[in-house]
Amino acid sequence: MFICAICRMFANKLKIKTCMILRAKFENILSFNYETEISFIAGKGTSLPAHVYRAEKRDDISVLRSSIIYGANASGKSNMIRCINILRKIALGRFPKNNWDVFKLAPEKKVDSKLEIEIKADSSYYSYGVIFNLRGIKKEWLYQINSRTKKKIFERIQEIDYANYSFGEIEGNEESKQFVKFLSEGTPADKSFLSEYRKRNGKGIIAISNVYNWFDDNLKIIFPETRFRGLSFRLEKDDEFSNVTKKLLHFFNTGISDLKKVTTNKEETDLPKKLISQILSEAKPDENCCVASSDQQSVYFFETDKEGQTKIYKQMTVHKNSQDEDVIFDMDEESDGSIRLLDFIPMLIDLQFNSAVYLIDEIDRSMHPIMSQKIFEYYFSQLSNANNTQLICTTHESHLLDVDFIRTDEVWFVEKERDGSTRLTSLADFKPRVDIRKSYLQGKYGAIPFFANVNTLNWNKLKDGDMVK
Repeated sequence: MFICAICRMFANKLKIKTCMILRAKFENILSFNYETEISFIAGKGTSLPAHVYRAEKRDDISVLRSSIIYGANASGKSNMIRCINILRKIALGRFPKNNWDVFKLAPEKKVDSKLEIEIKADSSYYSYGVIFNLRGIKKEWLYQINSRTKKKIFERIQEIDYANYSFGEIEGNEESKQFVKFLSEGTPADKSFLSEYRKRNGKGIIAISNVYNWFDDNLKIIFPETRFRGLSFRLEKDDEFSNVTKKLLHFFNTGISDLKKVTTNKEETDLPKKLISQILSEAKPDENCCVASSDQQSVYFFETDKEGQTKIYKQMTVHKNSQDEDVIFDMDEESDGSIRLLDFIPMLIDLQFNSAVYLIDEIDRSMHPIMSQKIFEYYFSQLSNANNTQLICTTHESHLLDVDFIRTDEVWFVEKERDGSTRLTSLADFKPRVDIRKSYLQGKYGAIPFFANVNTLNWNKLKDGDMVK
């Protein structure tokens, strides 16, 4: 069962006005053995200038608006996003015990994993990282960086019975400094100092709040099983939201003209009775709740008025017949591709109105290949880049490999080394001057599940009735 986050996605203004990922590093975790880096810093190429947030000041850093990561199944491309998600959990104080593995194929197994990320939050750049194992955090650090220098915010080295902290500049009086010291001494090994500082309303180090807020509010991760639906909840309450949603539905040409919520009752839902009873008992006046069924096909809304009375609605889709009349469809009557697209519409609306970084694992899952391309087309052509947003995804889909559509420094290839570890390679390293989609399918960049060049497979020589053995 999934409680939808769309109900609160737009409730508050985001505190961070600019948010981007510059680089991320992974070591001895999942399929990453040695330190492996992926970069979203723009190269010097001048193609597709709308895809880059160019540095305006001397110490600024030019950052890409998007990135596409290719790889065969089991190559490790999803692990890149999983690693960032693990770091996010650690930063927010939710240490993921037993939810990850070190690189198991190393001859000499190491116990410590390392994760580090460089980000832009508001007008500043930061580097945040941790070294950790199943017992907790061994080292944690935060630096403010730019194109030339880095300045320490804090460093933490965890010993068995205590932790050594060192800090950069702390604003405020002696009381603020003492409080920061008190917080550091009381931070458990399985909690980040970042989260403890925020939890206890720490003062004197604005950078910590900026980075925490970036992880909490601005970084959004969508896995194949993630559902971000519940659109009709906003449609009848926000005209701007409704208009944008209709525009998106028309742009993607799904045949869906609108979304509608229809009154229902608890007996007609396919939700567990226990869950319904819990929602109704915990309902508060003038609050709303959105719930997806276990099969993720149906979405229900629980709206409680000021008097505490709760009404239940079901999300439906609207199509037009040949007489331009509205025809209502149930969600389970829509294709998997249309349903998956509905999952992405709130993301596109969020990217239009707010600063956010979206990481999508397998953007092409359950969708026609052209639909993935259309999402990027909409992102670049219809959304303003004033919010400094990013869209990063993994995919198998080669339709996106077009130099007229994407910059070479936006493309990364993921493949397995002989030792089973994951290797990342930028398309920019190949300096391609030919059809990159064709070269990719021929295996020239790796990252595909072929063991031979497709031109050597002699498929064209097979006769009717012949079988590949």
